[in-house]
Amino acid sequence: MLELTILGSAGSHPGVGRACSGYLVRNDGTALLLDAGNGSTANLQRLVAYRDLDAIVISHRHVDHCIDLIGAFYALRFDPEVGRRIPLYAAAEVHGLLTGLLSSDTAMAFDEVFDHHEVAAGDHLEVDGLSLRFAASVHVAPTVSTRIEAAGRSLVYSGDSAGGPDLVELARGADLLLCEATWAGDPADHPPGVHLTGTGAGEIARAAGVGRLVLTHLAGATDRAQVLAEASAAFGGPTDLAEDLHTYLLV
Repeated sequence: MLELTILGSAGSHPGVGRACSGYLVRNDGTALLLDAGNGSTANLQRLVAYRDLDAIVISHRHVDHCIDLIGAFYALRFDPEVGRRIPLYAAAEVHGLLTGLLSSDTAMAFDEVFDHHEVAAGDHLEVDGLSLRFAASVHVAPTVSTRIEAAGRSLVYSGDSAGGPDLVELARGADLLLCEATWAGDPADHPPGVHLTGTGAGEIARAAGVGRLVLTHLAGATDRAQVLAEASAAFGGPTDLAEDLHTYLLV
């Protein structure tokens, strides 16, 4: 049974009771961390220890999606029960950013803790029964969107994205689309090529024919009720706002 737990759903910075982007995907004993934004791994550790993660995927180098790996690095480095490197699959520039934040001695040790692999559009990998496929995301830093399949079910995570045909194709027929919806209102009122509005997320979901749309990465000042209403109207199917520590079961 494929399941998704929201560890953090805030965009750019944490909010009241909301950590930044982080998601736990589990299936038949396999545990995968998808992004690790500010505060999200505090929620992760309620459910899974760092040492028990089978892999980590990081969509891009912006700190609200990866900065908690610094804390994870220290926790794993000093955990006497860790007997392996944790596989880390990350978009371009993530590794350089994180190691650049560490002092010279600990930067060298980063790869003693994490088994780093750079991923890009078109890459496929298997993680203990989970099948992952990546597509390029329209964003201001190198970013991947991720499709995860297991047990006949599928979920897609947009990462930060301004949408586009690659995301639609990656999400085609998915049971659940976890899609960023940073802003509300008219897309023309926001910078192009950066993020989606609720309407944009709903349009992606409708075009891809997904089963359920879950909206995440809402900016702190964004009206959550407005985003939900706009996305729901554009999609026409089941639509939710991501809430920290809520779990979706894909059965």
